[in-house]
Order: sequence, then structure tokens, then C-alpha cells
Amino acid sequence: MSLKPDLEKILKDLLEDLKEDVVGCAFIRLNGSMIAAKLPSGEDEQMVATLSAAINDAARKLCGSLKRGELLRTLIEGSDGKIVFMPIGRGIVLAAVTSEKPNLGLILIEMEKAAEYVKALLRKPRRSEFLSPV
Repeated sequence: MSLKPDLEKILKDLLEDLKEDVVGCAFIRLNGSMIAAKLPSGEDEQMVATLSAAINDAARKLCGSLKRGELLRTLIEGSDGKIVFMPIGRGIVLAAVTSEKPNLGLILIEMEKAAEYVKALLRKPRRSEFLSPV
């Protein structure tokens, strides 16, 4: 049983709840593959996933090299908005693309809630784990 429908619903809810602040969001694997995305139209999902994975890997290594502890989030600020990455475990990162002047505090709170929900989903046994080959 796939988690993709659950993850797509979380992304849809994030966009609806933060419609003034977030213009796109995605769950990305640290290997550079896209799990689920709700990005602005025309965006190359594979390119976004690959670059996001590289950025998160570099940020994690930098935190380690500078003895800053575990990477909690990465923030990129552009002139037209921000990109926030939040590692949530099992090699998955939640990314949010913001509007030009977002309420960053609210975004971080909602991303934390979404991350906790995903962590709970990942802990929950899936039906397929109980099925054995006959």
C-alpha cells in the first residue's frame, strides 16, 4: 500500500491552509526522486527534486562539519520568495515555495505539523507488511 495518496493530501491541505503564503510544496527523497508534488505549473519536478536533494545533502554536511548538530531546516531567500526545506526522516524532505512576503512563522508551524503527521504515517504498519508470499 502506497503512502503517496496520503502525502498528496497533506500537500493539498498545506496549499489550502497557507494559500496566501505558499505557492508550491513537495515531498522529495534525498536520492533526488520526487514522491509527491504540488508545484507551480510548468516547473520541472525532476529538476526540483534533484537540486533539492543536493542542497539538503550539502546543508546536512555543513551542519556536521561546523558542529551545528542535526539539520532542522534549510531556508533559501530569493527576491521573489523563499524556499524552505524540512527533513522529516526516512530520507524524505518536505519543501515549500513561498510567495514574495510570506508569514514564515506560520509556514514553519504548519510544516512541522505536516512533518509530524508524516512521521506518524511512517510508523504505522501498512497492510502489505503483514502479507506473506504463499
